[in-house]
Amino acid sequence: MAETLRHALPLLAAGQAQKEITHNEALLAIDRKLHLGVLSMQVAVPPAAPTAGDAYIVPAGALGAWAGQSGQIASFDGFGWLFSAPVKGTLALVQDAGVFAFFDGLWRADGWPVASLRVDGRSVLAAPAVSVAVPEGGGVVDSECRQAVGALISALLAQGIIL
Repeated sequence: MAETLRHALPLLAAGQAQKEITHNEALLAIDRKLHLGVLSMQVAVPPAAPTAGDAYIVPAGALGAWAGQSGQIASFDGFGWLFSAPVKGTLALVQDAGVFAFFDGLWRADGWPVASLRVDGRSVLAAPAVSVAVPEGGGVVDSECRQAVGALISALLAQGIIL
């Protein structure tokens, strides 16, 4: 059966009988892969009583029905586990950890896979983080405050947050 290049969705064939089966399979695969949210990427054993629609990123060393499926997206359809291979650039909300994970050949949840963001044509959050001193009391409060405000403005300018 012919499939799409990126997500291996089934394609209809000319003169194919029962096209609804192929079409429904493609819709179910899209439902498993689009706007991906998974319950966990740490659970190594399939849950005993999953709910239809539950999805997990299978970690290395998984057991049971997930054995040999490391890195795959495991989705429960109410009858059994279906496995989908992620493509580079896949982004998933990992609910138990409260983080986004992305796939670049391996699943990573250690930060966003970008160096900066562009907002209205401006690069923001591209500069390295800086420390800003907090002014303290005493006879030089005014000069310390001016220094802290100046450092804060410099940091915001460097990050592209203010112009």
